[in-house]
Amino acid sequence: MEALHLDGDRLAVSGNRIPIDARRSIHILAIGKASMGMSRGALRLLRPDSGLLVAQEIPSPPPNGFQVVRASHPVPDEGSLKAGEAAMRLIDRLGPGDLLLVLLSGGASALFEATPVPLEDLRTATVELLRSGLGIRDVNEVRKGLSKVKGGRLAERASARGATMVGLILSDIVGNPIDDIGSGPTALHSSRGERAKSILERHRLWDSMPVTVQRLLRSAAESSEARTSVPSGAVYNVIVADNGQACDAAREEAERRGYASHVLTTAMEGEARHVGPVVVSQALRWNSAARSVAVIAGGETTVTVRGGGRGGRNQEVALSAARLLEGRPAVLLACGTDGADGNTEAAGAIVDGKTMARASALGLNPEEFLDNNDAYSFFRPLRDLVVTGPTGTNVADLVLFLAHRPGRDLRESLSRPSGKGRASRLASGE
Repeated sequence: MEALHLDGDRLAVSGNRIPIDARRSIHILAIGKASMGMSRGALRLLRPDSGLLVAQEIPSPPPNGFQVVRASHPVPDEGSLKAGEAAMRLIDRLGPGDLLLVLLSGGASALFEATPVPLEDLRTATVELLRSGLGIRDVNEVRKGLSKVKGGRLAERASARGATMVGLILSDIVGNPIDDIGSGPTALHSSRGERAKSILERHRLWDSMPVTVQRLLRSAAESSEARTSVPSGAVYNVIVADNGQACDAAREEAERRGYASHVLTTAMEGEARHVGPVVVSQALRWNSAARSVAVIAGGETTVTVRGGGRGGRNQEVALSAARLLEGRPAVLLACGTDGADGNTEAAGAIVDGKTMARASALGLNPEEFLDNNDAYSFFRPLRDLVVTGPTGTNVADLVLFLAHRPGRDLRESLSRPSGKGRASRLASGE
């Protein structure tokens, strides 16, 4: 793991040199979609006394000496509560001078939780939030108001035991806000749901929340939770990878393949069906004299679910771009770097200048599928879904636009294998 080094009796973390007492113990808490890859990287350097790994799938083989908890994403389950309780028990065993290394990545908000809210009510609230089209930071503000581990509470708990906490964070949120990635369990200056009630009321979601959720969020809004004083140097947080690095890796790979390349943005946000046409329009206007161009965008869009279909934000980005590409020598790929998109097994989808003609031949109208949030059913008969399986990382989403003169297979340009470059290393957690 490039962000972590041993320098004698000190742990070097992105410019910080943290003393390690040989008489004290080291523990690892890994939570999120990249938990396995990040753990492997840490274990090449450290020999922890204990570890807890929380993931959607049980790794084979699991890290030696680790407790492994399987939990659910994007909606929490019994495993999520088990993971939250296990994390608190791990921290409660810490003593002065002990080191807790927290390896945090996207998905952690759902994968581990400790809350007074009944699980059924927590799941109901989560589903409502995910269908609402709220931005992830607003969703996480609500989550923090319901939690005993989010919003910096985990860091405070470790500090109260006299331990040092180091958070290495893989960011899946635009702008890399440490207090919102995984809902900020290691972030000392995070909010704790104070704004959640007003957010839900403003977006007309308050009445759809279970009574137990309303009660807790009302309390969070009306009273400031006491904060435990944390000594200087007790908590460190470092972003070790983000969407910007993924976009740069995509740009470098496109240039290696002969494309004039440009990163349009790493702050892509908004309703997915509106983002697709905007990305294509801006990509088409990019002024380059090259005959082969690649335009890359990164970030995370949202979907306001109004229909009953299957799909995800990346599939909707791709579908919304199909008409603008009609007849053009261009192709667009939209996918999640974690290999998951919405309520499907796909990571995203691909469209090109022939998509509309092929869809028309099958009687498929893209607007009808968008209106029903059913992009999956549009792309499946076209065989244009991108299915990768879990990638072991999560740095938000990528949209890749390629265009050049006719005669070269654009789809082959997207799929041609290459050596193990930066993009491959990022996906493997190295």
